[in-house]
Parts: sequence; C-alpha cells; structure tokens
Amino acid sequence: MGLTPIERTGTTISQSLRRVSLRVVNFASAGLEDHIRLAEADDQNASDAARRGKERAQDEGDDDGLGDEKLDSELPELSRTMPLRGRTLGLFGPTSRVRFAMYRFLVYPWTEPAILCLIMLNAVVLTIQASRTFTLPAPTDADPDPPPTRIHGYFHTWEDTAIFLLFVLFSLEAFARTCVSGLILDPEVPLSAVFSAPFAPADTLHAPPPAPLARSATATSTLSGTGSGLARSGTLLHRLRRLYANTTRPFALASSSASLAPAAPGAASSATLVGPAPPSRKRSDTAATLLEKSVSSGSAASAPGGAPPKPDALALPFQFSLALARGVTRRNLPYLRHSWSRIDAVALLGFWVTFLLAQTGAERGAHHIGVFRALSVLRTARLLAITSGTTTIMRSLKTARPLLASVAYFVLFAMALFSIIGIQSFKGSLRRSCYLQPTLGQPEIQLGQSCGGYVDPGNFSDMPYITRDGGTGSLKGFVCPLGQVCREEDNPEGGIESFDTIYFAALQVIIVASANGWSPLMYSMIDAEFFISCFFFIVCIVVLNFWLINLFVAVITNTFSAIREETHKSAFGAAPWPVVDEQDEAWAGPEGLRRPARRNPIREIYEHIRWCWVALALASLVLQATREVEIGPTHEQILQTGELVFTLAFDLEIVVRVLAALPDWRGFFLQGTNYLDLVLALGSSAIQIPVVRHSGVYPWLTIFQLARFYRVILEIPRMKPLLLSVFGNMYGLANMTLFLILVNYVAALVSVQLLRGDMAPGDAMNFGQIFTAFLAIYQVFSSENWTDILYDSATAEVALGQSAIVVLFIVAWFFFANFIVLQMFIAVINENFSVAEEAKRGQQASHYFHSQAPEKARAAWVRKLNPYRWFRASPKAIVVENLPSSLVLPMQKALVQDTGLPKPERRPSARTGEGGTRVRHLANKSLNILQQLFIGDTQSNDVPLATLRHARKHSVTLQDQADEETERHLDLIATVNNEAAAVEDANDAQDERRALKADFIRNHPSYDKTFWIFSQKNPARRFCQMLVRPAGGDRIYGRPPSTIAHTVFQFVLLLTVIGGVVVESIATPVYRRGFYAEHGRVRGSWFDVAESAFGLTLVVEFAIKIVADGFLFTPNAYIRSIWNVLDFFIMAGLVVNVTTGLVFIGGLSRFTRSLKALRALRLITLIEKMRSTFESLIISGASRILDAALLAILYMIPYAVWGLNIFAGLTNQCNDGNSAGYADCINEFESSVIGDDGAFTFPVPRVWAHPSPSTTFSFDSFRASLLILFEIVSLEGWIDVMDVATSITGKNLQPQTNASQVNAIFFLVYNLLGAIVILTLFVSIIIGNFSSKTGTALLTQPQREWIDLQKLITRQRPSKRPKKRPTFKLRAWCFDRAVRKHGWWSRMMTVLFTVHVFALMTQTFASQSFVDALRNDFFLFITLLYVVDILVRFYGLGWHSFRASGWNIFDVIVASGSLITTISVRVGASGYVIDQLQKLFLVSIAFKLIQRMNNLNKLFKTAVASLPVILSLLSLWIILFVFFAILFVEVFSLTKWNTGETRNQNYSSMGNALVMLTFMSSGEGWNQYMHDYAITYPRCTNSSTDDQESDCGSVGWSFTLFIAWNLLSMYIFVNMFTGVVVENFSYVFQITGGAKAVTREEMRAFKKVWAEFANQRTGFLERAQFVPFFRKLGGIFEVRIYPTEFSVANILASCQDTGDTDYSYKTSKLIDGIDLRLLNGTLARIDYDAIRRRRKLFSRLYHEAIFTHQHGKGISFTDMLLLLSHHKLIVDNEALMLKDLVVRTETNEFVTDLVNLDRVRSLLKTIHYRRRFLATRQQARDSKIDQDVPEIIVESDLPSTPPPPHTTRDITSVTRRSLVTSWAEPETPTQRDQFDYPDLSPAGSSPQSTRLRRDRRVSDMSALSADLGLRYTRDLSMFRDSTFSPEDDHDVLATMQNSSWGAMMLEAEEEEQKR
Repeated sequence: MGLTPIERTGTTISQSLRRVSLRVVNFASAGLEDHIRLAEADDQNASDAARRGKERAQDEGDDDGLGDEKLDSELPELSRTMPLRGRTLGLFGPTSRVRFAMYRFLVYPWTEPAILCLIMLNAVVLTIQASRTFTLPAPTDADPDPPPTRIHGYFHTWEDTAIFLLFVLFSLEAFARTCVSGLILDPEVPLSAVFSAPFAPADTLHAPPPAPLARSATATSTLSGTGSGLARSGTLLHRLRRLYANTTRPFALASSSASLAPAAPGAASSATLVGPAPPSRKRSDTAATLLEKSVSSGSAASAPGGAPPKPDALALPFQFSLALARGVTRRNLPYLRHSWSRIDAVALLGFWVTFLLAQTGAERGAHHIGVFRALSVLRTARLLAITSGTTTIMRSLKTARPLLASVAYFVLFAMALFSIIGIQSFKGSLRRSCYLQPTLGQPEIQLGQSCGGYVDPGNFSDMPYITRDGGTGSLKGFVCPLGQVCREEDNPEGGIESFDTIYFAALQVIIVASANGWSPLMYSMIDAEFFISCFFFIVCIVVLNFWLINLFVAVITNTFSAIREETHKSAFGAAPWPVVDEQDEAWAGPEGLRRPARRNPIREIYEHIRWCWVALALASLVLQATREVEIGPTHEQILQTGELVFTLAFDLEIVVRVLAALPDWRGFFLQGTNYLDLVLALGSSAIQIPVVRHSGVYPWLTIFQLARFYRVILEIPRMKPLLLSVFGNMYGLANMTLFLILVNYVAALVSVQLLRGDMAPGDAMNFGQIFTAFLAIYQVFSSENWTDILYDSATAEVALGQSAIVVLFIVAWFFFANFIVLQMFIAVINENFSVAEEAKRGQQASHYFHSQAPEKARAAWVRKLNPYRWFRASPKAIVVENLPSSLVLPMQKALVQDTGLPKPERRPSARTGEGGTRVRHLANKSLNILQQLFIGDTQSNDVPLATLRHARKHSVTLQDQADEETERHLDLIATVNNEAAAVEDANDAQDERRALKADFIRNHPSYDKTFWIFSQKNPARRFCQMLVRPAGGDRIYGRPPSTIAHTVFQFVLLLTVIGGVVVESIATPVYRRGFYAEHGRVRGSWFDVAESAFGLTLVVEFAIKIVADGFLFTPNAYIRSIWNVLDFFIMAGLVVNVTTGLVFIGGLSRFTRSLKALRALRLITLIEKMRSTFESLIISGASRILDAALLAILYMIPYAVWGLNIFAGLTNQCNDGNSAGYADCINEFESSVIGDDGAFTFPVPRVWAHPSPSTTFSFDSFRASLLILFEIVSLEGWIDVMDVATSITGKNLQPQTNASQVNAIFFLVYNLLGAIVILTLFVSIIIGNFSSKTGTALLTQPQREWIDLQKLITRQRPSKRPKKRPTFKLRAWCFDRAVRKHGWWSRMMTVLFTVHVFALMTQTFASQSFVDALRNDFFLFITLLYVVDILVRFYGLGWHSFRASGWNIFDVIVASGSLITTISVRVGASGYVIDQLQKLFLVSIAFKLIQRMNNLNKLFKTAVASLPVILSLLSLWIILFVFFAILFVEVFSLTKWNTGETRNQNYSSMGNALVMLTFMSSGEGWNQYMHDYAITYPRCTNSSTDDQESDCGSVGWSFTLFIAWNLLSMYIFVNMFTGVVVENFSYVFQITGGAKAVTREEMRAFKKVWAEFANQRTGFLERAQFVPFFRKLGGIFEVRIYPTEFSVANILASCQDTGDTDYSYKTSKLIDGIDLRLLNGTLARIDYDAIRRRRKLFSRLYHEAIFTHQHGKGISFTDMLLLLSHHKLIVDNEALMLKDLVVRTETNEFVTDLVNLDRVRSLLKTIHYRRRFLATRQQARDSKIDQDVPEIIVESDLPSTPPPPHTTRDITSVTRRSLVTSWAEPETPTQRDQFDYPDLSPAGSSPQSTRLRRDRRVSDMSALSADLGLRYTRDLSMFRDSTFSPEDDHDVLATMQNSSWGAMMLEAEEEEQKR
C-alpha cells in the first residue's frame, strides 16, 4: 500500500536532509557530490539507462515518481565505506569497544543529519551573537580616545554557552572519527614506524598495502636507492632523497578497506562510479601513450583493491588531480587526511584555545588575540556545500586549483620584484610631510602633504627636507610654501603605508595591482620624489592588473570551459547543459504533457494585440519616472490612478492568457514568462491595497510594477538574444550568486569575530555587527575603496597587536574574492556565449562551404551616385600603331585565359663594391622598415602548393619517375587546396573587375580625368601619383606609387604629425595665456606659425591625393577609402582651428580649440599596424559592444525609477554635522580646514544640499537617479552613495551613520546584478569578439589543443650547442656544466639566485651599516659567481653556441653591469646614477629564476606570447590617450580647481592630463572630476571685456568627455587586455592532448638530438640523416621500430649467463655466454603486433619527410616538430579544421601511395632476385649431372650475401645473419646495395644518368615498408623456412591490384622475360 501525501512529504524532506548532510558533513570522506556517484545499493544488473536516470534525479533533486526503496538506494551506507582496520591512535584495535561504539555512532543513519543541524545551529547562534552592535566606547570630552573594553572570562551571554556546547559535541564527533579511521597515519601502519622509518632500510619499512596513488616499484626503488644498478647511492642528494622517501613512507595510505566492521561483515568496501565513462579519443599507437601516466594513475586511484583500472571519467587537463580526489573516495581516510576534516580540526583547536585565553583574560586584555576565535568560525565553512550547485562550483575550483596556484606563484613573483624596486626607489619617501610652523598660539600641525623640500624663511630659497635625525636630505618633489617645513617623521596610516620594508612595499604593490586606491599613493610619491615616479605605478598597474592578473581570468574561463565540454554539464551546477531546440513551439509543454493543438480564437486575438500590453508596460514606467520631490496633488492623483489602471489592465491580460491556453489550462504554467507575469500581476495588485499603498514599504514594492519593463527590452531588436545569453544559464548564475553570498557570509563571520569591538562607532564599516561586517567584506570583494577598510581596521589594531593578522586576512580575502570569485562571473556569462561542443563541427562545415561560395559584388554608394553611369559611352578611337606598351585591354575571362599585367622588373644597380653594397643594404633595410610601418608587410609567407608545383615544373633539374609521380600528386593536392583555389578565384574575380573597370574608362574618357583637367599623361598628375597610394585598388592606367617617394612622403607626414603633437604639448592654454600676458595678444606667434604650417601640410597632402586620383567620381577617388574620409575630417577640423586661431587671437571657442586634438588621430591613419588594430579590435566588434551598452542602459532605467521612488528627497543633508535637519540648517557655523581642536576657524554659511562625499548626487529626479546609477555601475563611488543611503533618518532630517542599514540591500542587488553582471558582460563580449576574430569560437577541444600545440612548437628554436663534446678536459668539464640543466652546478646557481632574491628583500629604510656592508659583500659574491658561471658556459659552448641564446646575452649585460656598479659602490666611488644602475642590475639578476624554474618559465612564455598583440593594443590606446589629453587640456586647462584637484591632479599640462587619464582608466575618481569640471557661474568667473579667459567649466563638455573616456577606456580597452590574455593563454595549459607531454625536458631532449644530426651551417636536417635521427629520438617523439628495452644491447645484457644457473636440465642452453632460455623468454614478451604498427608508423613518417623536405636543404626544425606531432601527438580527423583536413587527407593518401609503391618495388625486387636465383640454381643442377663433383656457380651480379651453406631453402627466407642484423639495427632500413635509389622529395636531386631503370631503384625504406608478412620464429631456429602467410599474400596482392603501381609488375615481368 502506498504512502499518504503527508508521509511522502516527510520522507522526501528526510531524504533531502540526508543528501544535504552527505554533502556537508561527509563522514565517509566521499568527496564532492557531482564528482562521484555513490550507488552501493544499486542493482549491478541494472541497465546503464536506469543508472543515468537515477543520477539525473540526484543532480536535479527530482524525487517524483520514486518509491522509498529507490530513495534509500540513492544514499550510501556508511557501514560499507567506513571499515574498521588496523589500530588507530596506537590504542584502539578492530575489537576495541570504544572504537566499535564510536563506529556505531558514526554509521547511525541520523548522525550525519544531526551534525548538519548542529553546524547550521552554530551559524545561527554566531549570527545572533553578532547581531548586536559592539564597538569602541563613544568618545567624550574627558576621554576623546577611549580604550577598548576589557573582558575576562568566556561565558557572558547565552550564545557563549550554546557555542560551548556545540563545540563539545563537535569535539566528540572528531574523536569518534579519529577512533574509527585514525588521526593522520593509516590504521594499518604501526605508530613505531614513524620513529624507525627514517633510519631503517627500505626493505624493512612498515607500510600499508599498496595504495592506488603509491609510486611504482621502479620509482620507489629509485628513490630508496635500491633496485637500480645505475643509481649513485653514495651522493648526498640521493641520500637525502632516500631519507625523505623513508620518512614519508609510513604516511602512505592503503588503497581501500581491508576488513569491514563486525556489523557488516560482507559489505562491499568501496563506492562505484555509476554510468559508463565517456569514451576517450583514440590516437595512434604512440600518441595513445601520451596520457598513459595520468590515465593509469587516475584509473589506479579509482580502482579498489587492485581491481582492473577503469577508464577515466573526465578527460580534463587535470586528470591526475581528479584521480587523487577520486582515490580519496575509495578508502576511509584518516581524519586529518581530508581537507574538510583539517578545516574542522583548525576550528576545534581555535575554539579551545579561545576558551582558555578568555578564561585567563588574555584574549581581550591589553592586547587582543582574536585570531583563534575567528578560526573557530571555520566550522560553518562546510555550509558552502549545502546545495549541489555550490558543491559543483567548489569542485570546479578544486579542479582549477593547480593552475590557479601556478598563476598565483607567478604573479606573486612579479609582485616581489616590483616590491624590491619599490624599496630601492621609495623607502622613506612617504615619511616626509609638510608641517605648519607654530603660529597664533597653535602648536606645530602636520598637514599630510608629502614633500621633498621647503622654503627657507630667511633667504626664501628652496631647502631640502629635514631627516629624522636632524640632518638634511636632497631637494626634490613638492616644496612646502613659506611658513611650513618639510620634515621626516612616521609613515601615514599608522606606519602601514610605506615602502620601508618588503612586507609594507608588497602591500603597496598589491594595492596598485588592485587598480583601486592606487592614485593617491602615486600622487603622494610624485610630491615626495619626482614626477617621473608615476611611471613605476603606471608600469606596475599595466603589467600586473592589465596583463598578469588577467591570467586568473584565463585559468577560470579555460578550466570551466574544459569542464563543460568534457562533462556536457555546466561548471556552475550539476544540471545538464541546456540544449535549446529552436523548433519547439512557444505554447508547447514537456514531452508527456503535449497535446494536439486546437484552434483557440482567444489565442489568435491575443497574438494580434499582445503589443498593447508591451506599450502599457512602457507607459507605466514613464509615468512613474515623472515623479518629483515636490509633487503636486494633481500629479500625485494621476500617478495613483494611472498605476491602478495599469494594474487592472495587466490583471486582465493574465485572464486572457489563461483563456488562450484552454483547453489545456495546465499549459499556461509550463512557460517561465507566464509564471513571472502572474507573480508581477499579483504583486502589483496586492500593493494597491490602501493599507499597503500608504505604508512605508510601498516604494520598495513598486519593483513589481517596474519589473514589467523586461517585456519592453525583449521587444527591442537584438536585445532578446543578448538578454537570453546573459541570463540563459539562470541556474548557473543563481548558483554563483548563492556561492558568493555564502562565502561572503562566512568571511563576515570570521571578520566580526576578529575585529568586533575594536573600531569606533563613527566608522561606517566598523565590524560592530554581522550586517556591517557583511557589507565591509562585500566592499572588499567589489574592490571599491577597499583600502579604506584595510587601513581603518589595521590602524585600529596597531595598539592591540593584531594589525599584521588583520592585513593578511583582508588581503587574502581580496585576492580570493576579486581575482577568483569575481572572475567566475565572467566564466558563467561567457559560458552562455559559447557554442555547444557537438554543434561546433557542423557550424565549421557551414562556414567552410559558405566561404567557398562565390561572393557577390555589391556596388558602393559612390558607384551608385556616379553620373557617368547615365552618360552615353563615347569611346575614343585608338590608333593601333601608337598604343602605349603599358596598356592592357580588358578582355573577358571566357575568351582569354591566363592574361595579366606584366610585373615591373627590378633594374640591377650599376653600383658595385663592398662599401656600396653595405650602404645600399642599410638604405634598403631602413626603407623596408618604413615601408612596413606605413603599408604593412606586403610579402606573404604562405606558399601554396600550386606555386611549388609550377616552380618545380619549370626547374632545369631532370625529372625521374618518382618526381613525375610527386608532381602528379602535387597537382592533385593543389586542386583540392581550398586556400590556393580561393586565392586563385579571388585573383580571377579581381582581374574580371579590373577588366570591367578598364572597359568603363575606355567608354568614358573623361571619367579618369581629375577635375576634367588632369589626364593620365599629365606630368603633374603622374608626379602626384608617384607620392600617394590609390584608394579602391590599384590604378589601371595611371602610374603606380614609387616605393621610395611614397615612403619618404609618408615619413614627412609622420614627422609633421608628431611635430604638431609636440607643439600642442608645449603651447597649452596656460602657456598661451602667459605668452599673451608677456607679449600682448598679437598674431603670428611661433605656435600660430607652427599650427599654420601643420595645417598647410595636410592641405597639400589632400591636394596631391585628389590631383592623383580625383575626389569623388573617378576610378580611384579619394572618398573611396574610409581612412581618406577620416583624413578629410581631420584636415577640415584643423583648417577650422587654424583659421579661427588666426582671425580670433587665442581661438574662437572651446569647440574650435578642441579641434587641435584631431591631429593625434592621423597617427592611426598613417601607421598600418594602428589601422589594422583599430579595425580588428574596435570596428569589428563595435555592434556587439553597443548592444551591451544599450542593454546596460535599459537595465538602469527601471532601477533608476525604483531609486527615485525609494530615496527621492531623503538624501539631502546640511553641511554642518551638528545640525538636526532642514529646520535649523540656517545662518553660519565655524569650520576649520586644518587642526582637530578648532584652530584657524572661519565662518561658513549652512546649506541644505545634495550630498557630495566624492561625487555630487541625488535621487530627486529620474535624470539625477539615472546619472548616479550610471556612475556607480563602474564600481566607482557606490560605497559613498550606499553610506549616505544607510545614514538616512527621514525626510529633512540630518543623516546618522548606519541609521538605515536596510537601504544597503538596494545597492547590493544593483551592484551584484548591475555592476558585476554588466562589467563582466563587456568582458565576455570582448572575449567573444576575440574568439570570433581568431576563429577559436567554433573550435572543438582537440582543435584548440592542436592550435595551442602549434604555438608551442613555432616558438621553439634549435639549440646551437656543439655537435660533439670537447676532448680537452677542462673545456669538457665546462661543456658538461653548460648543457646539464639539472646538474649540481645548475642547481647550485639556482639556489644562489634564489638566495639573492631573498637578500634583496632584506633591504629596509633603517640604516644598519654592518648589515648593509654584509649585504653588499654578498651581492658582490653572487655577482662574481654569476660571472664565473658565464665564463664556464662561454668556454664550454664556444662563442657561436653561446651567443645563440638571448639569455646568455642577458647574462653578459647584467653580470658585467652588476659587477662594475657593485665594486664602485663597495669602494665608495658611486653617485646617484651608479646607485640606481646597481639597483637595476641587481634586480635583473632575479629574472634568472624565470629561466631556471619550469613553472615560472612556462608562465613567462605564456605572458610573452600575448605581448605582440598587447603592444599593438597599447600603442593604439596611447594614441587615444594623446587625443583625449589634448581635448581635456584645451577644454579644461583654465578651469577653476575644485575639491579633487591639486598641483598635479589637473589638466593644465599634457603630462598631468596623461597621468589623470591613466588612473581614470582604472575607474579611479572619474565621476568626482566630472562634477568638478562641470562648475558654472556663480561659482566661477565668466569671461569679460577685461579678462577674456574664463575659469568656468562646462556641464556639456564635462559629461561628454568624461563619460566618453570612461566608456572607451575602462569598459573597452581595459577589457581588451583581458580578451588578449585569455585568447593567448590556453596554449600552455590546454594540455589534454599532445601538448601535455611536450614538457621542457622533452623539448631539450629533442633539441639535443637535432643538434647532433642537423647541418650546423643551414640549420636543416638533411635527407641522409633522416633514419639515424628518427632512430635516436626518445620520449614522446620516439619512433624507432623496437622499443629501447628490446634493443640488441639490452636483450643480450638481460640474457647473459650469471653463473648461478643450473644447465644440467635440458631447459637451459648456453651459447657464447647467452642463455637461450632467457633469450627466448625475452623475445616471447615482444608484442609483434605493436612492432608492425611501429614499423608502419616509421615507414609513413620517413616517406612523408622525404616528400616534404626542401631539395638541397632538408627539413627545418619547426617542420620536423609539426610532422612528428601529426604522427605522434594528434589525431588529424579530430584536431584539424575542415580546410586543413582536406589537404592533410590528400597528403596522407599520397604518402600511402608512396609506401605502397615502395612495398611493390621491394616485392618486385624480391621476385626478380628469386627468379634469378632459381635459374642459377637450376643451371648448377644441370651442370651437376655432367660433372662428377657438383658445384654451384654464382654469377657476379648475384647478391653480395649468399645463403648459408648446407641449406636448401628459398633465398627469400630469413637467415640467422639477417635476423641478427635486424636486431642489431632494428630502427634502420636495410643498408644500401649497389642499386640506385630514387629521390622521392618534391625537390629531389637529378639522377646521374638520363636513363631510368625502375627495376634498379629502391628507397631507403624498402626493407621496412616491404614487410611482406614474414613471421620470424621466436625460438631462433635457423633452418625453418619462412613463407608468406595467406593473409600477407592477400594484402600484397590487394596492394598490387588496387594501387596505381600495378602496371610496374607487368613491365618488370616483360623485362625479365626479355632477358
């Protein structure tokens, strides 16, 4: 009988609770839920489909339709996964009663749910405890700075008692788990092994049974020093390794449970993976071994008890880490061997230490020790796994953890270098500050202004600052004015903000890297040092924030993308990745609920009037947007009535939609939009109830009305797909949001326990209660003003002794939250833009076939408006005798083929001689550089196969038959080479268009006359054509541009533009005002003349271009180029500027003066790289960026109306903080700028106005509300706005800190869904633009792996080391030191360089003469060793090999510079320059660690890989910097300073403007300056007759320029750096394929083999070296036929007689010291099928190398690597794109034909010699009849190796000698005999004679590729005939019949018969 609904509900709740407890409590250490599938109770005979359905039910939490049995079977039984084995804690054995009781307690079904409830209760109690505000006592007049309250004892509230009891229970739980599974040692390892293991022999160690993750026997024996005869057991390093192995051996873990608990004696002991593993991609036999290690490790880890390994469940780049985690689930781990358990142990230890400290009064005494109380909160961190979605996110993070750690190490290394530079450059700089001297009875007052000098009141001269010891420093930086003194005291912010030590400097570098709060630090340093100091901060933020930290984004996005592609599930939730069926109807429901559609007239009517409700939604929002602060009664009545009408209208719509769904009314609830609209309609109706309508909560509930605006957004074109892309994966976005809230909540609990009660109540973020702590932690996450939290909390803890802990906590949280969690939002949105893996190949095919289709030419608008199209053609008669030689008459392609314009030939120079050649070479090189600068690279490196084919056809080299076949296949390949065909078709189409254009010109002779005056013969026009390039293609009849003249002309223009920028940088408005003040307002000043010359140059250029090609209606008109159009507008603007500047002295207006900025844009149009970068990065993705901007604005609109409803009229405040509100905000009050005790006061009128903490804002109107929301969406200023909102006390009342904290919810939601989502949307769209531009958006995982591997390969360069080791002993020793990268010398230098970095970190501001001298001596010692190392490498390698490495050149420069400067400093002969150079060289030595450490080197190369694109992007950005800097200078340089401006923070000069634009690009304070420069009268002075210069700003100019720069720079360019880094990052870490094994060591081994066989002069591997080169390769590139272990030497060594074998039995036989029994046993282990596959691979590789090598040279280093990659690392069908696969397939077919040809030739050769041998033998037999003594007569042309005597078998059988020969050199082909060999390469050498005899030609690979199936006997029998097997005969016959070489056999037989 079934369960009742109530019972079923209870069962469902209990099962859900148990699932949650399994994720959170996890007694069995079962890992993460989505990582494994626990299904012990599943029926083993159940189908895979049932299992998958059950997994899906577990993932989705769908329990409908499942009975109790199924529900119970989904949950694991702890008795099966928690066995009792061994002895725990050295006390409790398997039969211990205490242990058994603890075991029964843990396996009880409700123990885990109970512990879950206790954890949740712990979180609730902590939250309640922290809900009461607890801060420092309020200051009083008697005690303005009260100390913290001292607390003695622990129990003060009921919460303390509850937490104490909870931790008692948690401690009991930990004790129970420790008793059952052990603490840290495996229970089967005795405790005594820990003490005896380090000194015990390796074979006597106690260890648990072999664990899945234990090392192999080989590895273990190697480490322990046994089992390897080659191991150097006597070395110190080896002894240390053995000691480490012995010490760690007892800590190894068992594979699985050995025995079960008594309660379940027969239970299974391990979990199983449910569902079949995804099939892994098949590779070649050798390529399959690439992942052998990781797959085997993963399989072993997942196989319990030595069971056969299963395929890996996830084919990710992190298989080994997944295998480790999966191995954890296979056994019951000791307590501290699981990550969550270790966190629990830390929490327990923290609590009990806290309890002891509190009881003794030490926790909150004179010093506070809150770190242990904070650690005790970590028990609640288990709640992060409370849902399957958050569990999946943690699993994804754990998967990415290795890469994130590597990137973190690299970023920290870069930060350490910047910190060292900061110490060396700025130590003690921030200590200097201006002090107001005592006056008017006031003491000396510190002003907080950084400085470097002051004005001497005696002689009014500038004096250097005063040091702390009373001395003087050097004069620099800001000079304090008269009445002040610059003195060195303590550092600001309680001594934390400084560069005095490495940790303080590192903190400042982290602040700069965060791109928030760094600009005040930079300007303080500019004031303290020099203006050039800003470059340190700018370079730091560009390198760290814009470049390296984006590696975190790359890791997150690539890792999560890999997880999604491999698992077909979102990395942010366990739900399957949604696949949208575009054919689904909007009204259709699920599969089982769909019914045949019936005609419903209401539905049809609604579909026609649906737009009416969309219009009503828009009207409702517009109506509410009209609300104002002071609203009239009529307006209020209109608002109320209108909202009521709109509400009724939408209620009516819901009724209509329900009726439209009839008769299937349930179908209404199957659509999400119906649900949403129903909820909005009900909510809107509920708030119209009078009680709610007139309550204070009504403004918040208007969100129900405003949310209807989403329907308007969906109706806007292009918005619906974008909106669905952003919120399409709502499940993942919701999981990510929940994870953020949970992790923020846990961090808030930690922070409130650490800082509660230590900060003043006046601080907004004082950590006094949980909600304030949550807001503060979230503020750090958003990075906005996070330094305020850092400095306020750290300064408060300085006196309490916790400042270091607080700084570490906040910085660690910032790193995790901002660099990892925030980037995950980019990944979750980027996930929505990606294409499903299974759909990529289809889209690739569609794009491929679309690209092959002919493109239809579209007429441009200029052509459509061309009046000559309507004129009658009047062709001019041409006299044939007088036709010019350069004229090409247009002809139709169908009539004449292969006709083209003759290319101009280069005339040889008459100048000869060495000197002339050098000068000409330098001139040509300079010209080429300029040519590439202006027009780009005109030469292509791509050589189509057709070109190669035609070039070979015209070669004078005689062609043999093989070359003819090669040509035939090249012809075939060229015909299918789509790229070459596309190029040829494009050329044909271009010739066709040229012909039509020429025909049109001939029919309209005046069409090609510019201004109907200048014809093509006009000398002036021909001269102009020589200077400029035409627009719209080449000139047909005109003169082509001269290379030299055009380049020189462009260079002159470039110099002119640069000169114009320099003139503007000097002649700023401030300079011009001073110039006019000194010389009067006169015309013809030097800058006017320069401007006129610049404008005239552009006019001349314009005239030359239109004379050369015309302006509008000519074949190559000026207007046909978009860049010419831009040039025209630039020229027009500059002409207007110059003209108005000459007519009106000083310019006419801001607008005309701002036109000066256009000159900077000419740098884009002049330089080709800038044009291509601007087009590819800006123009190509502009539409999608504009879509994102529009979506952001549409999102802000309803939110702005909501803010208007809530905060209208509530944010105003009085500038007098003592005022109670609007009523008493009158008259004046005393205010003071400096001093804290009211010194130097002055009266200020009270004003009730909008708040202006950093930017002026309000919510009093829709415009103001939208403006402030737009400002804070950039994350700038939103904290200030939120602080104002949380301080609201009521209308017309003065705000108070944290009075209305509930208002923070508005800004939290907006920041989360608005700022974060919108900002990440821009990043995702830009990443998508890069992916679309580069083509990676549609690439599958194997294709991306191949592209990444190609990048890795093309970056490699062959080593230039000598071929042979030197023979001279000293040089040989130096050579060994140089080439052994892991030898003791190299390791010693690495250690020394590491110590050098730490020595650099010991520098401090405090002067310690002894330590400084010791440090300098150490630097000298390191430098000397560095020099010795360079000399050793130089002497060992030689100059030629030494200079080949760029690192060696770096070593010479750095070592020599460091040695010279260090000696100079040490002897005291140094100055400022020498000191700075020494610092530079010493820091440069640290870069050696990048070269020597693999992880740093890999990441460094990753970063460098994106450097070219980053430099191009940076160059374009700098041009825009200059453009906007000129704009800001011309518009705002004379504007009056306001609250944010200082002597450096303004736009009075180009330098200041560029620095201001730089820090505003990171979002720093841009809105504050926008409002400052919007100052208008009466707060400024307008221009007048007496003073024509105004110091007012402009609202229009300010908002336009600042918003434009913010959008362009912060939203686009900064995010483009992210896109560049992400796009160029993955090739190092996409290591699921072949690139995984291409390690640095593998490449070094390959380079070593290459250097041995390659031609040192050409760098190519010649054809004769192919076979020995392939034979020598090893590792992942191994292609030898027989493995190394089966080489002759190793076989003979393993079969040698050891002397202890008894040969009395017949089983063993000893011949020449070889035990034949062992030999046969060794040969029996050979896998002959694998050998045949390896031989086949070798043959194909050899023939392809022969085919692709360059004649006369060989094959290049890169080509050989790519060739090996095709055969060893990738699968062509999966890794290649379609167009490449077509070419590769044809190449493979050709190689197959070559292999078959070689086999046929070998077969024919065999048949030929066999017949000759039989004929000779027959002749011998015949002659034997006539002679008494028989003899065999062998002709002279027989083979040189006759058969052995006393044999009668075929000559084709295998003799012992041939077998031994094949063993001796198994990898090499048969030695060349006396026959000629063909050259099968495309450029093969010509034969020695013109007569070609095919029967005499055989390739180097004949013996190998003609593997006719000879089955060698394994017993080495010499007298057994080897015959062709039927299978092999069939293969050979099929080859002969089906190949193109069949005719050769018939021809050979005919030749034989003729003989």
